[in-house]
Amino acid sequence: MVIDPHWHVLCPRAAQKAGQLDPVKAGDYAGGVKDLTARINREKGAAWNRKMSDPQEQVADLDAAGIDLAILQPPPTGYYYWTEPALGAELARMINEHTAGFVRQHPDRFLGWATVPMQDAQRAAAEARFAIQELGMVGIAMTSNINGHGLDEERFQPLLAAAAELDAPIFIHPGSPLGAERLRNYYLTNFIGFPTETTLSAALLVFGGVFDRHPGLKVCLAHAGGVLPFLLGRLEHGQAQRPEAQERCQHPFGHYLKNIYVDTVVFKPETLRFVLSAMPPGHVVFGTDYPFDMADMDGVATVKAAVADPEAREQVLCRNMAALLGRVLKNRPELRKKIKPASK
Repeated sequence: MVIDPHWHVLCPRAAQKAGQLDPVKAGDYAGGVKDLTARINREKGAAWNRKMSDPQEQVADLDAAGIDLAILQPPPTGYYYWTEPALGAELARMINEHTAGFVRQHPDRFLGWATVPMQDAQRAAAEARFAIQELGMVGIAMTSNINGHGLDEERFQPLLAAAAELDAPIFIHPGSPLGAERLRNYYLTNFIGFPTETTLSAALLVFGGVFDRHPGLKVCLAHAGGVLPFLLGRLEHGQAQRPEAQERCQHPFGHYLKNIYVDTVVFKPETLRFVLSAMPPGHVVFGTDYPFDMADMDGVATVKAAVADPEAREQVLCRNMAALLGRVLKNRPELRKKIKPASK
């Protein structure tokens, strides 16, 4: 079985409601910029939105990609953290119920990540409990920063505590990359900005002591963790040299890799082999980033080219993610029959 936790779905009703307030923030993949990238994104955006809104087309695309089960999350524009808290909570509930509808239509092909209104962590914690306990979501999806604020800040601790209490993994997707004003040409906001943003989110979680406060918390990072695997040596060395990188966390950086998972969206088998060597065993899961043009829709072939051993390949394509979803599988016997979690 092949499980993809990095598969996007759009709630048209939420997008329309948010778009009445700010059409650029609500769904303009060009971010309001008027240049070649803006034109290309607008041209492609119609197809992306159609695919993210149509469960039948998504099932056909799953079949074409050789993927058995997708875990649905909003696109980066579909979190609406910029709205005021009450509306943010309303939109999050709308999206979660929409995602649950996809899952009900095709329970053998879809699971869902919950979105939560991170602009108000108390409301976010309440929505996480509802979406996971009542709607059957497998965990929480969010972007790498919330209106420019990192997850190490005290304001987000109620949501992180709820995730730990629920034993709910968190999938972090990059959004609103730092330094965007220097990345506006050549689509570098995506090529370089997104991976850098993901790496920053991981560093803040570690150095900010989040994993010390919630040692059971599990976080899955998009795009192979950005450049995290390549910077591990620098981060570990720097932390040992600099007291400001030690004051809020209790262990060397590498200790916290037990809390971090990354997906396989790297496109090159040799890059994926390096990522597998840098991360702890069992901490690399499959992913595509459907339906965008930066998706690896040949991801299964990428994994097969990178991993020769059939059992190790099965770990990446299925069993590592199954282990991360251990709590969910306990309550879903129909999935438990199909998925065998990785052995510890």
